[in-house]
Amino acid sequence: MSKLKIQSYQIIAEDEKEYLSFPDIIQSIHDTDKFFIVYRSADDHHPLFSYLHFLKSIDKGRTWKEETTWVSCMKSQGLVWNCPRLFYLNDGSLNIVCDTKNSRREREADFNIFVLKSTDDGNSWDVKKTQMKGMVPDKVIKFKNKLYCANHSVDTAYNSLTQLVNSSNDGGRTWYDCSIIARGGRSVKFCEASIINVENNYLQAYIRDNTYYLSRGKMVPQLVRKYMSVDGVKWEKNGELKNIYGHRMTCLYENGKMFASYRNTKDVGISLLTCDVDRSQEKNIEVIQIEDETDDNLFHCGYTGLVKNGNELMVVYYTKKDKPNPFIKLCRLIYD
Repeated sequence: MSKLKIQSYQIIAEDEKEYLSFPDIIQSIHDTDKFFIVYRSADDHHPLFSYLHFLKSIDKGRTWKEETTWVSCMKSQGLVWNCPRLFYLNDGSLNIVCDTKNSRREREADFNIFVLKSTDDGNSWDVKKTQMKGMVPDKVIKFKNKLYCANHSVDTAYNSLTQLVNSSNDGGRTWYDCSIIARGGRSVKFCEASIINVENNYLQAYIRDNTYYLSRGKMVPQLVRKYMSVDGVKWEKNGELKNIYGHRMTCLYENGKMFASYRNTKDVGISLLTCDVDRSQEKNIEVIQIEDETDDNLFHCGYTGLVKNGNELMVVYYTKKDKPNPFIKLCRLIYD
């Protein structure tokens, strides 16, 4: 019997004239009734103008109000926002980590990562550029008294991608150190990692394999690759998620269990996975399809945010369906 049960759906934001995408969600550590969502709106998937939208709910996610927006466009700032993520630091501050790019063509773009910091749970913000140069950052996580932020880079010389992780020894004030999780080649391209801290014993990274090939005219879905590290510096391959195909996982770990939402490239849509994690091996895997999409919209959906509150799971994502542009949606589930 399935442990995951869908309870409800909710449209968070839609605008037929703009491309809404890349949402994330988090619960306040200061008030459990408060939840926050961030997402990007733009003129296109690879835009000329962009906004980050910060939304707040004070009633456990039932209703939402937009609190703050940040604009960034090629014409006036010379760059656009890309993929934001929400996280808290030990000092109690709420943060958004987000990359920017200065070209619509990612192979030509210079990527920089910013952190937007709030010490009053989203009422006011300080925006700073970091030393990190990668793209599509993961949430910042703590492991053995250091902070880690995964991101990846484009290797134009080999037409490939390299999955990186930056670390900070001073609570996120500086991000000088960078390690390679997985370096791709002509046949394998690594990107969009989501990292979990397993009992402070090791880090486990779940990585998108961006290698495409066709079979009988259809794209073959990619497995989610796995790498692990016991020190955050040296990483080693340890297989893949068996029979799980997808992009841009968002992973949470809690008491031996992992929850992961992602763009499902095999069944085309948004899925949620739960499993037991034992010595870097996943057991008792269960997957539920949250949202179906058409094949044409495979690259216009997903990039999820995930939060767990007791036995309730909330997944925020973008989807297109038959609309002119994607919109932001929220699914609530119960985990028994």
